Amino acid sequence: MKNIKERILNYYPVGNEALQAMLECMTPTHCPKGTMLVRSGTTDRNIYFIEEGVTRSIFHHDGIDTTTWFSIEGDTTFGMHSLYHSTPAVESVEALTDCLIYTMPIEKLNALYEKYIDIANWGRVIHQECNILLSHLFVERLQLPPKERYIKFLEHYPGLLNRVKLKYVAEFLGISIYTLSRIRSEK
Repeated sequence: MKNIKERILNYYPVGNEALQAMLECMTPTHCPKGTMLVRSGTTDRNIYFIEEGVTRSIFHHDGIDTTTWFSIEGDTTFGMHSLYHSTPAVESVEALTDCLIYTMPIEKLNALYEKYIDIANWGRVIHQECNILLSHLFVERLQLPPKERYIKFLEHYPGLLNRVKLKYVAEFLGISIYTLSRIRSEK
């Protein structure tokens, strides 16, 4: 659980006792490439910690899939509406590679929040950081030309380009695969 521990501690200095309690609430699962961890339209009350592999969050609309987020080693992923409001997820989460995932039911995480202030603070900080990143992504998509969005993507996700299909990167950046190919050929 090296990647998960490192990422948790990068966000907040969770104490040893609290970290151990958190890790003991996680169940390991091997997910082959293509596994849907969360399916839109269903309720899934789990948070997924990625030890190995890559996932993407997908929004489905009118038969078109749009990649809205990538999660890599050490990250967490989940269906937001399901996790927080017990309502069907609006997005799906798909394994893009074979993954080693550790699963924790939200009820266990909520109990840990109540028992350990450092886990509660970790949860607060990780949500703050994700909100800031979402805000930046939103503004970048509105204000930056495609080439600059691509450069920011490479900075934020170094090495990911070689692990996922280019069409997913294009969807994430809000550009066509042709525009992405042209940008890549300019470098």
